[in-house]
Parts: sequence; structure tokens; C-alpha cells
Amino acid sequence: MIEPKFSVQKVIDTCCITLIVLIFVSKISFKWLQIVPYSAPPLIFQYGLHPFINFGLQFVIALILFYYWLKTKSLFPLSKIYQGFVFTLIAVLSIQTFFQITLVNVTQSVIVQLAGLGMAIMLIMVYGVIIPSIFPLQKLIYWINRTSTFIVITSFLALPVLWPYMFKGGRFTGFFKHIPHMVTASTASFIFFFPKIFQEKPWTLKNNTLLKIIGLFIIALSILLTSTKAAFGTMVITGFVGILIYGSKKRKIRLFKFTFLACLLVSVLLVGAPVSKFMYEVTTGKTGFGMRKAQDGVSTRMDEVFRGWEIFEKSPWFGNGLLYKFFSGSKEGIEVEGYNSFKDPHNMFVSCGVIGGYPLMILSIIGYLLMIVAVMKGLKETDPYRQTMGLFLLAHLPVFVIYHASFSLGGVGDRLYWLVYGYLGQEWYSLGKNPGKITQAIGNSQ
Repeated sequence: MIEPKFSVQKVIDTCCITLIVLIFVSKISFKWLQIVPYSAPPLIFQYGLHPFINFGLQFVIALILFYYWLKTKSLFPLSKIYQGFVFTLIAVLSIQTFFQITLVNVTQSVIVQLAGLGMAIMLIMVYGVIIPSIFPLQKLIYWINRTSTFIVITSFLALPVLWPYMFKGGRFTGFFKHIPHMVTASTASFIFFFPKIFQEKPWTLKNNTLLKIIGLFIIALSILLTSTKAAFGTMVITGFVGILIYGSKKRKIRLFKFTFLACLLVSVLLVGAPVSKFMYEVTTGKTGFGMRKAQDGVSTRMDEVFRGWEIFEKSPWFGNGLLYKFFSGSKEGIEVEGYNSFKDPHNMFVSCGVIGGYPLMILSIIGYLLMIVAVMKGLKETDPYRQTMGLFLLAHLPVFVIYHASFSLGGVGDRLYWLVYGYLGQEWYSLGKNPGKITQAIGNSQ
């Protein structure tokens, strides 16, 4: 007979792993099969999984995890500061939504607006609180790395055969529906794969440094093929900081790090000026990046910010709602196809202002400052898994300035970011270096 403790652990692990894998799988496109329709509600949308199925699966799994979390929420305790911020955020979102229902979006469906609030709270609680409280960090990194790396590398290897289906507008999408999905998956894969280069494990056919370097090289090429400047910057930050923080007693690893830094220094001295000029011309739209046409990134982003600020000024104190990008003046609710990305300010602070007015904007500034503290907290650790979470957030700090507020339950980046926030929000000093096994904690709670 199977012990109850083992079965509980298996249920929790299965639920958490399913949600992690679903982050990436939910955005896969099967257009390349040429037999899958573009849309067949409620099962298929954009040649892949329909958002309704994605939300439904997450909701069912969330109910199971919520039940076990109530019994084991002290397994990996979260810091008081993080808990305070999270529940303040939920309170602000809730209060502002009720103001919007009664004063701002009076012609929109009340049920739809409450549903938007419910999905935002579910995102925060499941990925930012519950999973970090009951699922070990080592397992999280393993499954994010395994899933994202598999899809990114197989997408790259399939290029010779499926080339026409792998690009949109000259930018690499791989097996994903859209460019942002590949950008997020490839950068996540690069960051979580990078520490493998420094692991000290016995040599095997699957576990050897050369194979890892080849894998990392393929992931890096995939990032470059997306022609995304922010992703390129994320990769550079990861490589430079990662090479410094991941320690090793092995002579060949130390030699590798010295060689890497020496080559980097020589490269800066030899080609630093031309590269700087090239990046300036790319940023200002004088030349293209990869296969992407030339675009003035500065003026384009500023136009988006100003456009967002105009939306913000329509309701500066209460905001326009979590689903404002779907609203089109109809009383009948929203349609998945009605999403309007041109309403996105592409700035986290302005985006929060548009959604929840001044209260949420102020809270986003406080949150960004807490992110900086979390980065320092993660990087100063000796545990490589905790360092990796700190490195992930550090590499994305510049990105958040040009990113929307993370309240989408269907977004790849949004779910990943809340997972990172949650694990960096853990109270590590009370866990020690070797947290207790999940089965023991669950057994004690019963």
C-alpha cells in the first residue's frame, strides 16, 4: 500500500510541474502541421491551445494546490515584507476594480471585470505565493530549463525543414505562436541553462562541457534570430555577471572563466567602438538588427509611453481596468480576438497607472525598488539556484522599464516573473541551506 505522504508529494509535484510546462506549451503553434485550423473555439486559437483551455487547466490545478497550500504553507515561508507587498497589491487591485465598475467602465460587463480581477489574483497567488511555498526551487529551475530549452533547441534544429513556418516579419518564432513567446522562452532557457557550464559532475555522454557549450550556443543563436535588442541585452548581462558569480574549485572551470573574461576584454578593446556605434544606429533606427527592419527604438517606445499616458489621464485616480486592452465600447463582454496591443504603453509604471491609477503606479515604483533588493539578496547567496534567480531578475530589470504590468494569467513572461518574485521573496535565513523535505512538512501538517 502506498504511503499517504508519498501520494501527497506526488500530487503537489505533478500539479506544479504541469503548470510550469503549461507556461510554454500553451503558446506552441501547430501551423507547421498544415492540418490544424487557425481557430476552432473553445479548443484551438492561433493554431494552438485556446486561452479558455489554458485558463481552465490552470484553475483546476490551482484549486488542488490551494487545498494543500492551506495545510503546508509554512514549508518554504515567505518574508513578511514580500507577503505585505503582495496582499497590499491584491487589495489595491480589488478596490480600484470596484471603483472602475461603478465610476469608470460603467458600460462594460461587471462579470467580465470581476473575472479579470479574479485571474490577476489567481496569477499572483498561484505563481507568486503558493508554488514558491510548497515546491522546491531546485525542481522549479530543472523543469523551466528542461521545457524551455527543449522547445527552443528543437525549434532551431527544425529550421532547415520548417523554415517558412519559423519566422514572422523576419524574426524567429520557432514553434511558438508569436515573437514575444520565443523571446521569453529563449532568454529563460539561456539564463537557467548557463549555470550548467560550471557544474562539477562526472563526465557522461549527456553530461559533458562541450555538449553544454554547443547547447548554449544554439540558444544564443535563437535569441539573436529573434532580432530583439532587449533579449540581446539580457543575454549579455547574464553572460558577464554569470561568469563572475558561479564559483568552482575545478582548475579547468577557473581557466574557462579567465579565458572568457580575457577574450571579452580584448573584444571590447578591439571592436568596442564599432559595436557601440552599431548599437546606437540600431537604437535610433539608422540600421536594422538581424533580419528586423530598421526602427527608431527610442522614438517608437516614447510614442507608446505618451500614448499610454494619454489613456492614464482619462482616469488617473481609478485607472481603466485590468482588461482595458480588450474593451471596445461593447456591453456584451470581450472576445479573445478583441485584444488591442496598441493600447499597451510598454512601460511598467505607466502601464500600472493605466490599469489602476496613481495607487497602482506608486505601488509599482515600490515594487521595482524591492526587485533591486531581491537581486542583491539572490546574488550574494552561495547556493547556485538562488543565485540564478537573482541573476534572472537582474538581467530583466532593464526590460521591465519597457514591459507592461505583469497581470496576465495567459502570459509566458508574467507567469515566469511571478515565480521568480515568489522564490526571491522566500525567507531563506529560516530555511537554512538544506530545507526540510516536502513530505516531512506535509506529514507534520496533517
